[in-house]
Amino acid sequence: MSWLTSASPVLVWERYRSTTPTMFRRLLAGALAALLALSTAHAAPSTPMRVGVEKLDYYPFYASDGKRYWGYARDLMDAYAASRGQRFNYEPLPVAELFRLFLGSDRLDFKFPDNPRWSEADKTGKTVRYSQPVGVLTEGLVVRRAGLGQALSRLRTVGIVKGFTANAIVRELRRGEIVLAESPSLDALFQQLAIGRIDAVYVELQVARQRLAFLKLDKQLAPDPALPADRHELRLSSRLHPERIADFDRFLVDDAERVRELKRRYGLL
Repeated sequence: MSWLTSASPVLVWERYRSTTPTMFRRLLAGALAALLALSTAHAAPSTPMRVGVEKLDYYPFYASDGKRYWGYARDLMDAYAASRGQRFNYEPLPVAELFRLFLGSDRLDFKFPDNPRWSEADKTGKTVRYSQPVGVLTEGLVVRRAGLGQALSRLRTVGIVKGFTANAIVRELRRGEIVLAESPSLDALFQQLAIGRIDAVYVELQVARQRLAFLKLDKQLAPDPALPADRHELRLSSRLHPERIADFDRFLVDDAERVRELKRRYGLL
């Protein structure tokens, strides 16, 4: 019988350790590395990542009442997080404040929605990584039904959610032909339009139709297809985690059918 089978376990270990110190150190280092990796993998899901979102009803794309967050974007980001064993916490904020926090602090891991064309001046000198598009907004002008078909030159004051950019009428804004009336509340803008305080509201057109029906203002107000409109791609963005944005893009490709199903469910296809 060899010494390996006849000796006690303690004696075997002592002899093995003393005769192969280099191998022992390598085995010990490997074991510690494996334990560290396992610990990190289990710890990651317990630390939710913070997603700054708009405190705004832009359903079906997304909606928030300041506490809850729901809609297509929520389901999409939850699906991604679940596929990676991660959790997201959503922080609804007014649009302008969301931009300030995202660009001026490290409080938020991600922002949704975002687009390279939005608040370009504020992003000067900042490195922001954007995902591939996950949806498309078509923004245009809602007017009183009595004014449908009138020329853009008839509009003087256009309401817009504070923090939004009215790209479709930027030329008229620069010339001073149109001025903006900002409000954090889309519903308040529709109410001002209904009573004649402003001439139009700049808003996503699908969102407008649903919101006007909910407010029972669809008999008074409507999107005007004769007026300028602009298309925006919705993207997830991050200043702190470019690697996560790249991983989110892989999810969009690998789980393309799940993404399409979500869009169908919310009427976005």
